[in-house]
Amino acid sequence: MLTILQEEQFEDLYQLIEESFPSDEYRPYQTQRALLSHPNYQIYVYKKDHELAAFFAAWKGPHFIFLEHFAVKASFRNGGLGSKLLQVFLKQQKKPIVLEIEPPEGEIEKRRASFYERNGFILSQWGYFQPALAKEQSPVSLVLMSYPEPLKEQEYQSFKNWVFKHVYS
Repeated sequence: MLTILQEEQFEDLYQLIEESFPSDEYRPYQTQRALLSHPNYQIYVYKKDHELAAFFAAWKGPHFIFLEHFAVKASFRNGGLGSKLLQVFLKQQKKPIVLEIEPPEGEIEKRRASFYERNGFILSQWGYFQPALAKEQSPVSLVLMSYPEPLKEQEYQSFKNWVFKHVYS
């Protein structure tokens, strides 16, 4: 069901990233492409009818998996595919999962938080500003969610130190 991204699928992947995320929340094309060779970074894809329908971009941390990006193509949304794929992804992981979302203040952000909560994630009280990923981008306010257990303060500190050193460096 979920397979590892092949390099020839990168164009379709990057198009889905651009369609799914605000520009401040993803890397420029060449920087994103360069991550494909990073040993702790993995992109899992789901194809339906020979089309890239969804993907997960994840980092392997020392004690957790950081789910950096997850998106379902607009034409495949609202049919339960996102929840189904997320459950498959969660079952494949051996470590707790941490992800970032924008603070659930607006309607879209509240719906996103609810989606993850329905799928077993717990909204934490902790967050930070993701640094700008490129010169023309801005920092983004984010809060953390975790699966399957609530994030403890010590785990938050460990995660934050790791993510700023290895992902946002």
